[in-house]
Amino acid sequence: MTEKIKPLCPNALTMLALAFGVSSLNMSLWGNWQMAVVFIVLAGFFDFMDGKVARLLGVSSRFGAELDSLSDFVSFGVAPGFLMYNWTMNSEMRAAALRDVIYRPDAVGLYWGVVLFLVVCCASRLARFNTMLDEKQPAYWKHFFMGVPAPAGAGLALLPLVLWLASGESVAAFRHPVLASIFVIFAGLMMASRVPTICLKHLHFGKSARSVLGIVLLALICGVVAFPWVTLSLIGVGYLISIPVGFCVFSRFKKDSQ
Repeated sequence: MTEKIKPLCPNALTMLALAFGVSSLNMSLWGNWQMAVVFIVLAGFFDFMDGKVARLLGVSSRFGAELDSLSDFVSFGVAPGFLMYNWTMNSEMRAAALRDVIYRPDAVGLYWGVVLFLVVCCASRLARFNTMLDEKQPAYWKHFFMGVPAPAGAGLALLPLVLWLASGESVAAFRHPVLASIFVIFAGLMMASRVPTICLKHLHFGKSARSVLGIVLLALICGVVAFPWVTLSLIGVGYLISIPVGFCVFSRFKKDSQ
């Protein structure tokens, strides 16, 4: 592979992630909730792969980092927010807002404000990440992210929708705008926060641990293929539980380093 082609590989993957993020917006407009979620998941996969490929080929660059952030903003900020709004406030729900005091017509605008909150928080997180690329953090930060990464934040925001799909679209409570807004606001706050969350990037596993990890990963892949919504729900709930666990572990690391 020539030196001129190498830098194009990770950037092409980033462009694919962006394309899937924009495609999710299109699926949201058409009310195809399943494909809208699938496209965001695919955007997350290619977002993960572009960094791996860049490090593998030794072509990491500032341009790639900026391009990645722009892609993340659309795929994990704009797309999930737009999807959650359209899912909870589609024509059916807008009609309910006009006739039912529970929803109230003025609440429709409030729910759009929740979407804007998620987008602003995502932009804030990505801007902070870029400005901190050259900053040296204490050693105990090595195994942690500062705040929730943008793809994980999108996953938290989409969790009510994924749970609804896992239930066979039968649990209407998951689709309530108030519940959806709580998850979207929480996801935004976690993305913009400085709360430490677990990062497995720099962990070194022994041979036996790698074998177990490989089996778990294979089981997850099979689960996503065979039972996508149930598996994604379990991953989402598991990640949600990992947030307080990660904070406790971080506090212990920080205390030991002092």
